[in-house]
Amino acid sequence: MSSISTPPSVDQVRKEQSLRTISASHLVLVLILLALASLVLIYRFSGVELAREVNNWQVRLNLIADSRVREVNGWISGQFGELQALADNASLQLYVTSLESGETEPAGETPAERSYLRNLLLFTAQKAAYGTDQNSPVNQIPANIRRAGVGGIAVIDNTGKTLVATPEMPAIEGALLQKLQAQEFGKSALLDVERNPSGMLTIGFVVPVFSIQGERDANSQIARVVGIRLVNDELFSKLTHPGVTEKTLEALLVKQDGENVVNVSPLKDGTKPLEKPIKATTPNVDVIYAISNPGSFSESKDISGREVLMTSRTISGAPWVLVTRIDRKEALRDGNSWRARMTTILALMLALVIAVIAASWWYGTSKRATQLSIHSNKLAAQYAQQDKLLRLVTDNQPEPIFITDRFSKVWFVNDKAAHVFKSPASELIGKELSHVMGPSAAQEYMEANKSALELDKNVSRISRQYEEGEQRIIRSEHIPLSHIPIESLTYPTAGVLVIDQDITEAVSEREKRSNTLKQIVDTLVKMVDQRDPYAANHSSMVAMIAREMAEEMGLDTRTVETTETAGNLMNIGKIVVPSEVLTKSAALNENELVVIRKSLKQSADVLRGIVFDGPVVETLEQAQEHWDGTGPGKRKGDDILVSARIISVANAFVGMVSPRSYRAALGVDQVLKILLEQINTRFDRRAVIALVNYIENKGGRKELAKLEIGKVA
Repeated sequence: MSSISTPPSVDQVRKEQSLRTISASHLVLVLILLALASLVLIYRFSGVELAREVNNWQVRLNLIADSRVREVNGWISGQFGELQALADNASLQLYVTSLESGETEPAGETPAERSYLRNLLLFTAQKAAYGTDQNSPVNQIPANIRRAGVGGIAVIDNTGKTLVATPEMPAIEGALLQKLQAQEFGKSALLDVERNPSGMLTIGFVVPVFSIQGERDANSQIARVVGIRLVNDELFSKLTHPGVTEKTLEALLVKQDGENVVNVSPLKDGTKPLEKPIKATTPNVDVIYAISNPGSFSESKDISGREVLMTSRTISGAPWVLVTRIDRKEALRDGNSWRARMTTILALMLALVIAVIAASWWYGTSKRATQLSIHSNKLAAQYAQQDKLLRLVTDNQPEPIFITDRFSKVWFVNDKAAHVFKSPASELIGKELSHVMGPSAAQEYMEANKSALELDKNVSRISRQYEEGEQRIIRSEHIPLSHIPIESLTYPTAGVLVIDQDITEAVSEREKRSNTLKQIVDTLVKMVDQRDPYAANHSSMVAMIAREMAEEMGLDTRTVETTETAGNLMNIGKIVVPSEVLTKSAALNENELVVIRKSLKQSADVLRGIVFDGPVVETLEQAQEHWDGTGPGKRKGDDILVSARIISVANAFVGMVSPRSYRAALGVDQVLKILLEQINTRFDRRAVIALVNYIENKGGRKELAKLEIGKVA
């Protein structure tokens, strides 16, 4: 017997409606309070993250400022050190003492002591870059600089009279003399940066000279050593911090000059030193704050009104303050973007939560609750189908794929990875990576995963693994994930998607092709050496020196290898040169020289059909071009491949230091002088300087001596 439900009475309906109205009012109030509380938390979260990021920049700017101060202080100490060694020279002290005692010099004669002191000053000036060496080959490089009277070293007595000085030392008179007379006796001093009458920046250093038997105090001072030198990139380069990529981050030197604050170093906006002074009373300017509060960090503005983060340090022994600053927008750009995204996400999540609460209440108190349940079941079924589809796709991939969190726990593996790990996929979930593949193998994956998460970008890694006694070369891609979408994990749980790809066959094929190409190159070089006994090993020497030059210039690996290969193959074209021309003992005539010159172009023609990893053929085609565009192809400057510019210098050097059938070898020093004289006409300055540095400072001269190259007959 079925029961018949009794319809609710009017009072019951009204009571239910009243209860629903009260519940709705309470729900609205709760949602408003929840929204307000959430917005406050979001605002505080954004503020905390901003403060943390500013604090991180404060730490970084302080580290950069400290390192730049050490560099600048080291440079200043080095300048004082050179002059102090001169001031402590016993011969100098004796000579000055003899002058103080009233001894005079014969008319028309220069005593040996004065000549000795002048030579001593010249040696120190050349060593410490006070003035220039007119006889140096490097000094003959064309430069639009007036050299006379811009810098040097002098010894002056306590009244300011010059006793001895280098030729380029400015006269001790006028403002310079007044500055020297104002310096305290018995102490070293720095003469601040200023522009000389020629418009060039100079800086001076003063060191007292004491009598041999006296104390090192003001009463024992008998003279002073004064050094004046140009301020150049040797000082300003100390302000550049290595590895900095931010466009607006800069370190600068400033000082207070009377009522103004001026920059001592050039600025990134193009302002030159000592230009555009700022009134020291100007409010809210970063450099003025730095002068008043050295050592402090500040969020302020520069003179253009741009907001900056800055910190400052004093420079000991100099009236300078070092300011390190960066545009606030650039410094916080990534953080602002991230905070905006997070704020938007949190706001959306808040809206979603409010909507879900409201919807849950509505559907829970209405007839649509059943429909919501049905709909939810359908969605769950769809999600299950999507999960099966994704599992089907990943399990049919040929590469192992797995996901770990930042604690190196495994949360996903495909069938290929499970096969490699030798366990069912279900048994691997939640285990630590070191337990799955062993501590040694897991360490490399964990380090790469850590780098991917810290850098927030993909990390590629090549490793060699051994499987059943065979070596396999594996390329691993480590892809950072902001969150692993697994219900049991808190949000956000960062992770890394790892994909291993076996590239053994591709690498082996490449190595095989490289070895074959090397064998072809060696065979061709031997053929040329057999036909031209006077130039045997010429190309190998060019290749060796060219590689050293390319590495000295800091070129990438591909360009270095291209340069070396081109050097080895540059003489292949001599295969078509008649033997009587190659072995001729007399000087070559013009026609024969043309044949020899064309052989380099013919080398490129012979090799044109061979596939190289770099522009080897193009390098050989351009190796005879001149920097000033007077070469056969009229290419000029940077339009010439850098590998061709290096080969041009290396070939000229090896050719001149090596004997030929019609002439003897030239000496290394003579050849370097010739190359330096042809900078910016025939040769690229950077290539020649790289060669000189290799020969003089990187063991090149010893290497040539071992090969008995560069000896003058």
